[in-house]
Amino acid sequence: MNKQAQICCFHSIYPELFINYNKINGYSIDEIKKIEKLYDIEIKGQLYDFLISLGRCSGGLFSDNALIFYRGNMAVRSHIFFQHSFCEELFNLQYYDFLKERPFVFSFENETQYFFVLTKNDNSDLVYHYDENQEIIIPTGLTFNEHLRNLVNTDTRMCIENITDDLIGELIVIK
Repeated sequence: MNKQAQICCFHSIYPELFINYNKINGYSIDEIKKIEKLYDIEIKGQLYDFLISLGRCSGGLFSDNALIFYRGNMAVRSHIFFQHSFCEELFNLQYYDFLKERPFVFSFENETQYFFVLTKNDNSDLVYHYDENQEIIIPTGLTFNEHLRNLVNTDTRMCIENITDDLIGELIVIK
């Protein structure tokens, strides 16, 4: 999906939302390859389209509350540590099959709810939910894009006063 189609996909759920198209920014193909190596994942499908189009800045479509990509307080090292800690928790709970599929958390909500995709799975667009309180993983039945559309419809609508068009995240450039 190209950048314009990606933006329209998310914006159509909340069309009255002002977004700053000039600030929307993604990663280059070369940077995506570096992210794959750094996080030891495969980026494909809807996650790939998202990172290429909106990976660094969504122009106000998403908050840093819902998507960890845009958390200003998370530098690259923090992102790597976060992903590693999540995998370590899955290992301790013996979710070995999920680990083989190289999970990548993209949303961390309410301090205990993880949403992730399995990057080495044939269906890498399917979103899984790990509840830290109950220590269970369930498929959400949603694709990555469907989950993000849901976030625009819920999180963005509810947190509109806290969303700015210049939330910028960084998964690759170490400062």
